Amino acid sequence: MFKMDRHHRISIKLGGNSLAKRHGRFSIFGVLLGGLLLCSVVGVGLSLYVGLQTAVENTRDLWISMTSADLAEAERTVEKRLIRLADRNNWVATQTAEGLVNPRNPSFWTDNIPSLIAGETDIAAIGMTTPDGEFLGYDPKTHKFLKTKADLFDGQIAELFPETGPAKSQTLFPYWQSALRQVVIGEAIPLFQNGEYLGVLIQYLTLPGLSRDLPMQEQGDGRTAFIMVENHIIAHPSLSNWQRVNMRAEDSAFVPETLEEATSVLPQLDQIGDPILSQRARWKPLDLGDSLKLALDQRLDVSQVIINSTYNIIVTREASQSSATPITFGMHFAPSVFAAEGRRLDFLLWIGVVVLIGALIGAAVIAHYFSRPLKRFSAATRQLEEGNLTSLPHLPESYITEFNDAATSFNQMVVTLNDRERIGRLFGKFVPPAIAEQLLASQSDAGTIPPHKCIATTLFVDLQGFTSMSEKADPQHVVDILNAYFTDATAVIEANKGIITQYQGDAILAVFNAVGELPNHADAAVETAISLQKMVYAKQFKETTLRCRCGVNTGELVAASVGAPGRLSFTVNGDAVNSAARLEAMNKELGTKILIGESTYSRLSDPSQAIPAKEVLLRGRSETTAVYKVLIDGIDDAAKDSTSPESR
Repeated sequence: MFKMDRHHRISIKLGGNSLAKRHGRFSIFGVLLGGLLLCSVVGVGLSLYVGLQTAVENTRDLWISMTSADLAEAERTVEKRLIRLADRNNWVATQTAEGLVNPRNPSFWTDNIPSLIAGETDIAAIGMTTPDGEFLGYDPKTHKFLKTKADLFDGQIAELFPETGPAKSQTLFPYWQSALRQVVIGEAIPLFQNGEYLGVLIQYLTLPGLSRDLPMQEQGDGRTAFIMVENHIIAHPSLSNWQRVNMRAEDSAFVPETLEEATSVLPQLDQIGDPILSQRARWKPLDLGDSLKLALDQRLDVSQVIINSTYNIIVTREASQSSATPITFGMHFAPSVFAAEGRRLDFLLWIGVVVLIGALIGAAVIAHYFSRPLKRFSAATRQLEEGNLTSLPHLPESYITEFNDAATSFNQMVVTLNDRERIGRLFGKFVPPAIAEQLLASQSDAGTIPPHKCIATTLFVDLQGFTSMSEKADPQHVVDILNAYFTDATAVIEANKGIITQYQGDAILAVFNAVGELPNHADAAVETAISLQKMVYAKQFKETTLRCRCGVNTGELVAASVGAPGRLSFTVNGDAVNSAARLEAMNKELGTKILIGESTYSRLSDPSQAIPAKEVLLRGRSETTAVYKVLIDGIDDAAKDSTSPESR
């Protein structure tokens, strides 16, 4: 069925309704003016907010100073703890070097160590890893001597330390200790006796104990404290929960196979569940002003970040200890911690809140009022764009003048488009789609196709024996049979880009490449003839079996619109057209179904689908020409019909 192309423009003339009175409707200018006034009211609330912001900034600076002091205290606490561990290690190393103690003797660990670590609740173990991969030590939980295979990481440390010789105690990067089945911070020192390297002494400090005992843990005042080692968290209010959910349990049999595995079990900044730390890349330096900068420690960094529309401040401090493990102390907090400082301005704040709520309600009402007709209009235009005209809604009137005019125009346009669509449907019943599209695309109202010569392929199809059958049948039944046959035949021809120029009784004349470019028109015409033969063999039409004959010929012809000025039809003329009809008739003589001329055969992309049938002298010709029979799979290979072809 032919449909109008959306690109064929139409002019829409509005009826009297387009001149409806504008009385009682609002101008969009008036609505926008009201919106601006409303924004001015919102500005009052913003002014109140700015007034509060000054007080908040002063309080912010006070909290930063307080946080700086807390971080400094946390740093001193950690330093004191690490210094105690280092002093203990240095004492053991000295005693060992002087031969006063023997770390290889189990009694050393059970007799001397308990008194050395008394009161240290966060030490998971203390022991020596020997060069041969053995671990000797003391377990504070069981108060027993430990002897087991050394941890992978400890073994690497034991291999590395002999190269340095006697040295001071060093703090190790946090890692997973297989024997203890938890993450620890190690404090290590090599042990020598009489010039012989005995191994490396390591004290294991637990991370939960470090996080629990620090004075910077969360105090319920809106601040969150944390300690970082490079990009990993070693102290945070959520660390224990993270370890419980994500880390391997104490009864886990996990044994790191590489140093990377041993040092990668700590949560990174984006894993602890803290949205501020996870967005570290977005932190920006906060301008504190010269006076506050001079008052703060030079090792302090203050940053800011907005997360989910909430402004946050982050204060960090790099540890000054000379350790191979870089430690960063920090706290972050939101301006909500300043709420108590702004209570004296509650009255003004409530005024601002009321104004803002009123503005929001007004904005919501206006947005709803405006969006409703716009949404209806948008949905209707999308439906129109998809070409669905049958269920387009009728847009209601609006009190907004511009919206009402748009709705009226749209409704009138839909009426016009429906009329045009109906014309197109009726037009398509009488004119081939390709011809109709060319007529609509032309700038002329003459309704003609300019005459032109072209090389095209003509297909002539005629029903076999239909004339004698129709003389005996009921006329209405004959028409029903023809309509059923023409419906299917037309679909096959148009699917292969053919144009039907005539229905002559029970015959069809179709042409390929007469309108538009179809480079393979010979192939298309032959393929159409084959498809038509398969169609009539595969089905019945109104319970009637039909057979057809096809003639195909290629050559020069003239295509044009002919007829009276008030009644035109598209047709083709030329010897190529007449030859196609003669080839169709010759099928009866040769007992074939499809005959093609030599000019068509020479243009086939696959000539093997046709075989020579005969040298014939076509009517009106002075010389014989070869004609070819087209082979049809599944039909020519079947048994021949028992009845001979009937004469037309």
